Amino acid sequence: MLHNYLKVAGRNIVKRKLYSFINAFGLSIGIAFCVLICLYIRDERSFDQFHAHKDHILRLEEKSYNRWEKDPAEPYQRSAYLPAGLLPAVLDEIPEVECGTRLTSGSGIMRYQDKIFTEQLSYIDPGFFKVFSFTLREGNPDKLFQTPDEIVLTPAVARKYFGDESPLGKTISMDNNGEKTLTVTGVIEAPPANSSITFTVLMPITQRPFFERDREKWGNFSFPTFIRLNDQANLTNLSAKLERVVQKHMGDRLEKWRKEGNVSPDIKIFELQFSKLTDMHMNTAVSWDKVSDPQYSLILGGIALLILIIACINYVSLALTTSTARRTEVGVRKVVGAQKKQLVYQFGLESLMLAFVSMFLGLGLVFLFLPAFNEFTGKSIRIGLGDAGLLLGASASITLVVGVLAGSYPALFLSGFRPAQVLKGSFTARLQAGFTRPLVVLQFALSAFLIISSVIMYRQMQYVTTKDLGYSKDQLLVIPTQTSWSEDANKMVERFRTRLQQEPSVVSVAGTSISFNQGWSHYGYKVNGEHKSAYVYAVDPYYLRTLGVEMVMGRNFDARIPSDTSAVVVNEALVRDMQWSDPLNEYLNWKEDSVGVGAKVIGVVKNYHFLSLEKDIEPLFLSMDKQSVGYLGTMLVKVSAANLPATVEKLRSAWKELSPEKPFDYTFLDEDVARQYESYQRWMGIMGLSTAFAILIACLGLFGLSGINAVNRTKEIGIRKVMGATLAHIFVLLNRQYLMLALVAFVGAIPASWYVMTHWWLADFKFRITLGWELFAVSMLIGLAVALVTVSYHAVKAAMTNPAETLKYE
Repeated sequence: MLHNYLKVAGRNIVKRKLYSFINAFGLSIGIAFCVLICLYIRDERSFDQFHAHKDHILRLEEKSYNRWEKDPAEPYQRSAYLPAGLLPAVLDEIPEVECGTRLTSGSGIMRYQDKIFTEQLSYIDPGFFKVFSFTLREGNPDKLFQTPDEIVLTPAVARKYFGDESPLGKTISMDNNGEKTLTVTGVIEAPPANSSITFTVLMPITQRPFFERDREKWGNFSFPTFIRLNDQANLTNLSAKLERVVQKHMGDRLEKWRKEGNVSPDIKIFELQFSKLTDMHMNTAVSWDKVSDPQYSLILGGIALLILIIACINYVSLALTTSTARRTEVGVRKVVGAQKKQLVYQFGLESLMLAFVSMFLGLGLVFLFLPAFNEFTGKSIRIGLGDAGLLLGASASITLVVGVLAGSYPALFLSGFRPAQVLKGSFTARLQAGFTRPLVVLQFALSAFLIISSVIMYRQMQYVTTKDLGYSKDQLLVIPTQTSWSEDANKMVERFRTRLQQEPSVVSVAGTSISFNQGWSHYGYKVNGEHKSAYVYAVDPYYLRTLGVEMVMGRNFDARIPSDTSAVVVNEALVRDMQWSDPLNEYLNWKEDSVGVGAKVIGVVKNYHFLSLEKDIEPLFLSMDKQSVGYLGTMLVKVSAANLPATVEKLRSAWKELSPEKPFDYTFLDEDVARQYESYQRWMGIMGLSTAFAILIACLGLFGLSGINAVNRTKEIGIRKVMGATLAHIFVLLNRQYLMLALVAFVGAIPASWYVMTHWWLADFKFRITLGWELFAVSMLIGLAVALVTVSYHAVKAAMTNPAETLKYE
C-alpha cells in the first residue's frame, strides 16, 4: 500500500508540473530562509563559547554618573574602559581572582628587512594566555612576555614578514611612538569569527605608548580588563570586594568629582560591575567593538517564521486550486472501497513528498545564498562536514512540520468529496476560499510593510550620502603621518605640503589631529560654575580651506601671527551653547586657567557635520595649541578629479622620497564617512532580501487565490462570453477584487511601517527624511503593480477559454 501511495503521489506531482514547481519553490524559499536565520542565531549564540574557562571569565565595567552632560532619561553611562591600575589592585586584593589581563589596541609600523607595513597592535598582560584559550601554534604560553621586548604574531602576519620560515627567535623592528627591536616568541592562531576578542599582533602592555604615565592615573579610563575567577568565587561577594577596591584607590577622586559636578550625596557616582564573557557579545548597554543587538536575532527569526507561515498558506491555496481536477479520482477510489483515512494518507503523503523535495531545493538555496547572506549580515558563517548532520536534522524537522501543517487541510478537504455527487456530475466545482482571503491579505500586508520599510531605508541612506555636510569630502585623501606623538608629525605635514606644491594635480594639503570617523577628542570644562563640553581638533591654517568649511565671522588661523597658536576657531553650536552675542570679543577658558582668561576666539565657522548624522552638531573648537590638543597626526590632501590613480601614484612617490622607511597608507574621506553607516547599509540589505522573499511568496499566494477564483467562476465567465463580454471586461472583473485586497493590505501596512520606521530606524538619526504621502504612494503603486502582474495569469487564461468547453455539460 505504501508503494502504491508513493507511486500515485509521484505521478500527481509530475502531472501538475506548474503547481508542483510553484509549491516546491515557495516552500523551499521559506525553508531556506529559516535555515539561514537558524545559522545566524546559532552563530550569534556561539560567540566566545570556545574558551575552556568561559564560565569563570568576567569583563570588568564601570557604571558612572554622567556629571558633564546630564540626561534625566539616562543619567548613567557604562563603559568597558577602566584605569590601568585596576587590574594589579584586583589581583592583589581579591583572592578569588586567579589571573587577569588588560587589553587595549593601537597601531605601529613593523619592519623586517625590506618589508614595511602598518599593523594593528593589541597590548596585553602575560595573564592573557591563562584567561583565554586561543591556540598557540609555536612557543610556550607559560614563558611568553617574561621580558618587555617580545612579540607574538598570528600566522598571516608571520607569513607576511617571514614567508614559510619559522619566525621564532627572529627580531623585528617596531615603531609605535619610538623605535624598538622585538623578538618573536610565539605564533598564535587568529581568533575565530565568533570571538569578541580580536587581534593580529600581541605585545606586552608595557610597550603601549605612555603606559608608565597612565598606570598611575586612576582618572584615565583606557584599559578594558578581564579576570578569571577560581571555582569557589561568589559573584555577590565579588561585587562587595570590587566596591572596597574602588573606595581604597578612588575614594578621594570620587568625592572630588561629586563636588565638581554638584552631585547629590544620595546618588552613587561610580561603581564597578562585570559581565560574563559569554554574555558580552549581546550586551549593548556597554560599548564594545564587536557587539550585536539581540533584537536583530528576534527580528530575523520573526521574519523567517512569517515567511514560512506564508509558504504554508500558499500551499493550502494552491492545493485547493487543483483539487477539483481530482474529484473524479476521489469518487472512483471511494466507490471501489477506499476509506477516508486512506485518502488522507494518500494526499498527506503527497504533501510530505513535495515538502521534502522543497527541503532539498531549500538546502541548495542555502548554499547558493550563504555568501550573499554573510555579506548582508557581516558574518563569516561556514558549513563544514561537521555541520551536515545538524543542518539536515534542522531542515528535516522544519520540513516535517511544514509538510504536516500545510498538507492537513487539503488532505481532509479532498478526501471529503462525496462519490455519488461527483460521479453523477452534480458536484459543484465552486470552492469556498473565503477563509484564505484574510490570510492572503495578511501575507501581502507583511510584504507591503517590508516594501514601505525598504523604500524608507533607501531614501534615508540616499539622504545621508547626498546631504550637504558643510564641507567638501570629494577628492580628499586621508594620509596618516606615521610619526610618533611629537613635533615630528607637524614637521612631516609641512614637508609633504612643500613637496606637493610641485604637483599641479594637488590642490592643497592640510594637517589635523585625526580625521572624520577615526576618533575624536571631547573635553569637559567649567565656565562660571557651569559644566560645558566640546569636541576639539588640532589643525593648521590650511584645514578649513582644504575642507571648504564656511567662515561665518572673524578669520582663519594665520601661521604668521604667534598669538594664533593659543587662539581658537569655534562653530555656531559652541557660540549658541555659550550664549555669546559677540563671540569675537570672547575667550574660551576650556583649560580652566585660574590665572588667564582663556583662548581668544578669532573666528566662527558655520556648523558642519564632523560627527555622523546620527548625532546632532555638537559644540566644537579648533586649535593650533599642539601642547594642549596634540599634534597633526593626519594629512588631508585635496586633489583634482582628473586621472585620480596617477595622482595617487605621485603622492606615493613623494612619500617615498620624504619617508622611505615608513609605509604609505591612505583612505578616501568620502569612503571613511560612508563607513559610519555600514551597519545601517547592512540592515537595508537584509530588509531588501527579506522583502524580495516575502513579495515572491506573497505573489505565489495571490496566484493560488486567483486560481481558486478562476475555478469558482469558470461557468460564469463562459456565460458572460456567450453574452458578449470582451476579454478586457473579464480581465477587470476577475482582477478587481485582488487589487482591492492588495489595497486593503497596504492601508493596514502603512501605519505599522510608519510607526516602526519612525521609532526604530529613523530614531537613530538626528538628521532624517520627512515621511511624506508621496513615499507611501510610490510604495503602494509598486505593490499594486506586482499584485496585478501576479494575478493576470489566471484572469487571462480564464478569459481566453472557449465557452463551449465550460458550458457543454450544463
